[in-house]
Amino acid sequence: MTDAPPGTGRPRDPDLDTDTPHARPAERLEGKPDQLNEKHGDAEDRQEALLDEGVEETFPASDSVSAKRIN
Repeated sequence: MTDAPPGTGRPRDPDLDTDTPHARPAERLEGKPDQLNEKHGDAEDRQEALLDEGVEETFPASDSVSAKRIN
């Protein structure tokens, strides 16, 4: 908290300050993140892991997951 606005006796919220940056920089990760990396070892192959993820993302749904080849 910074200095109080004049006459209020309350601390000023830094989020209300117009000079506060809108975002902070994030550390860059090495390489491309792979969300299926952990599941890949459990599945027979990457295609199986992709199908498993598709089922999880669409469950429960009336439409089934469409199987397609991803290289």
